[in-house]
Amino acid sequence: MMDNISVSQINLYLLCPLKYRFNYIDKLPKAFKPAELAMGSAMHSAVEWWHKQRQQGNYPEWEQVSRIFEADIQAQAMDEIRFKNGDDKESLIAKGRELLAVYLKEYPGRKPASVELPFRVPLVDLETGEELDVPLDGYFDLIETEDMVVELKTAAKTYDQTTILQHLQLTAYAYAYQVLYKRPANLRLDVLIKSKNVRMQSFEVGRDMQDMVRFFHIAKGVSRAIQDGHFYPNQGWQCPTCEFFETCRKWRT
Repeated sequence: MMDNISVSQINLYLLCPLKYRFNYIDKLPKAFKPAELAMGSAMHSAVEWWHKQRQQGNYPEWEQVSRIFEADIQAQAMDEIRFKNGDDKESLIAKGRELLAVYLKEYPGRKPASVELPFRVPLVDLETGEELDVPLDGYFDLIETEDMVVELKTAAKTYDQTTILQHLQLTAYAYAYQVLYKRPANLRLDVLIKSKNVRMQSFEVGRDMQDMVRFFHIAKGVSRAIQDGHFYPNQGWQCPTCEFFETCRKWRT
């Protein structure tokens, strides 16, 4: 029985239904953490801290923000972090410091209005009024003045238009903000590119009612599949870095 649904749950189910079961239902221990996830989590912690400081009128230097990042990586390294391409903990920390330097220099936003703001809203089809039997849970990572809701991602390469168009987190933000505040959100996607030459891209993104209706039906389809017990492996590019790879190889119906 599901109590709620989130974009993280939806994305994980769409990526691999069996991984969703191992993670959210069976709650299996993870053999390791992929370096990409460790990087994303530590970046999130450091940037969140920076914005909360700015919200209070403080303006920490890059070195202070970098120490938050490094401390998070060190804490995660108490468990195994799985690296690839010859990387190690030191190179991960160095890349993170480089990403933070670019972010703090090129950050295009205004003063934060809210940081890490939780929300729970009913999931409703805006065309028909049909309501899903579970609410949508999530967090607004960052809300700036003038109703600007911001999502930060780190990525190996530039986002293309299809990726931006189908970015479910942004659609969920637009929907939840509309429900909670009775006015549309402005949306911005900031992407830090982890290439040899680190850079940052910012996109102002639009979402209309059709996008939100489609999001409702994706959430409905996923929640029904979960509640009906449809779990199977989706073999693909994601398997080599999956924390449940060995368990998955032994899986039977």
